[in-house]
Amino acid sequence: MLTHKPDWVAVMTWPGAENLVANRFEEGGIEHYLPMIQARDLRFKHDVNPDKPMFPCYLFARINDKQIYQTRTTRGVIQIVSSQHSIIVVPQRDIDNVKAFEASKREWYLHETHKLVKGAWVAVTEGEFAGMQGRLVSNCSDGNFCVSLSVMNISFVVELSRSELVPAAEPADANGKGIWNK
Repeated sequence: MLTHKPDWVAVMTWPGAENLVANRFEEGGIEHYLPMIQARDLRFKHDVNPDKPMFPCYLFARINDKQIYQTRTTRGVIQIVSSQHSIIVVPQRDIDNVKAFEASKREWYLHETHKLVKGAWVAVTEGEFAGMQGRLVSNCSDGNFCVSLSVMNISFVVELSRSELVPAAEPADANGKGIWNK
């Protein structure tokens, strides 16, 4: 529950409106934090590193109970994240941890790693297997993944790096049905 003391909250925005909301918060005097990352854009053959929000459709605002209405009615805001009609306060340590990831120069993956679990469908985006889809068999050595790729009804298990994989939907047949769940 918010009080007169400002606390961090998560604010959900329209898709692609994170910067718009951040600018409006700036104009309205609302303290905010929009974590940004650089990510390779897989639509281009060469490496392009555009800044993009770390959490698509979300940013953080540090507000008190008197700023709730102003925050909720800011153009581009859908809602302040809450549970059972009570605004959820984001602990300062979580904000500090997000800032540590944002500042990190290490290679890390944010929004899809949790989907890379045994049995998940993946698409290969780079290397000699680019364009193929398969199932994740297990984690392999050195942080790589073992992926089962099928060619002419024969499965081959190959070791691929995380940077070569993205989560994928189950491949479909000509009728749009999953080929493994008929």
